[in-house]
Amino acid sequence: MAENENIVVNEMPPEEQPQESKGKQILRKIGAGLKEWGRKQIVVLKRYPHRIPLLVTVLTSVLWLLWLFTFSRAAYALSGVNTLGLIIFISTLLSILILPLFLNAFPKRKKPNVIFIVMVFVFIAALIVFDVLYYTLAYDFLYVQGGQTAAWINERPFIGSSFTLAIVHIVFLCLSALSLALLPVYTPLIRKINTSKEINVTDIHETIDVEDDE
Repeated sequence: MAENENIVVNEMPPEEQPQESKGKQILRKIGAGLKEWGRKQIVVLKRYPHRIPLLVTVLTSVLWLLWLFTFSRAAYALSGVNTLGLIIFISTLLSILILPLFLNAFPKRKKPNVIFIVMVFVFIAALIVFDVLYYTLAYDFLYVQGGQTAAWINERPFIGSSFTLAIVHIVFLCLSALSLALLPVYTPLIRKINTSKEINVTDIHETIDVEDDE
């Protein structure tokens, strides 16, 4: 059965159906609309399962851009570590460039581009390395070399926040890599989901094949 094939189900004639209150009818229509919307989203995922790792990657990049101000303030405060600013700049550049790279890895109606997929993994690995470098260099300067006093650090809580955000960013990068690496595993499972649409016999006047738009 094709994923967009309609299934005809029997229904009582309109004159024999129990009457529903207006509120129940509205709720039923809303529920039916949400169910249809969810069905269409699953149909899209069955056609383009790579959108799952793409969504995770987009989320990771957006989070980095939202946290960029915190990292920039921390790097400015930790001026004793000259490379922090460069690390943040390169991480920002890679976070932006990885999105068009990912889109080129899965061109529409064409086979996935293995070279671009490998480059996506390289970008993710590089971002993880830069996060680790940021954390290591900043932590070493503050707590190992004793670059600043504890009171000075406590007056600048955004520095501690940047350490936490670096770890969270690494976690999201790992999720991006994992969702992309496991794409061949969960794609067959997604395509097994039944997305056929049921149409009541009372609404049918002729046999029509309905196909969802992209």
